[in-house]
Amino acid sequence: MIINFDRTAAYRCPGCGEIAFGDFSMFELSGNKSVSVQCSCGQSSLLIAPENKNNFIITIQCMVCDDEHKFSLPFQSLAKKDCTEYTCPNVMVGLVFIGRSEAVHSAVMHSEHYIEEVIAACGLEHTGKNGVTMLKALDKIQELSDREKLFCECGSNMIDVEVQEDNLILECCMCGASVTLTADMIRNSDFSHLEQLILKKKK
Repeated sequence: MIINFDRTAAYRCPGCGEIAFGDFSMFELSGNKSVSVQCSCGQSSLLIAPENKNNFIITIQCMVCDDEHKFSLPFQSLAKKDCTEYTCPNVMVGLVFIGRSEAVHSAVMHSEHYIEEVIAACGLEHTGKNGVTMLKALDKIQELSDREKLFCECGSNMIDVEVQEDNLILECCMCGASVTLTADMIRNSDFSHLEQLILKKKK
């Protein structure tokens, strides 16, 4: 019987929006050692650190809500489960996948298909690496609208939303004032914690 101690970790990078993959051996987590998986863009990393002899803590900056999440990974799950998946508690999107390589890649692919279905159900044409980012943005825009915190300086709260592959464009239906939010702005700014959004006409 051959026991495979190799594992794969995958996560959604909050910097570039891509899925980052990294391989490690369970032996690397022996004692008090930690394992870090860094995205090739260099803007983020995932940390797996021991909490005690029976449990690990996964730390990651969330690309969906911008918060730092900490997930509990039992040693038994790492040793025996094909793949353990963690989601953002604010928007139920697969965020971290850890386990055997084939199972992790399969889980990532399944998650991507799910996101594409959700985006299509929202009437959006574009998915790609910015799919989750745009879902995050639309969720926030809806929240601001529900709280009457999304409006134009002309006084109108009738705002049209257009989703493009790399941009989210908000336009006032009354005066034509608009604002363009790029995917990078949504990912890298404090967008999730925005309290209000006012459209202003360019002078």
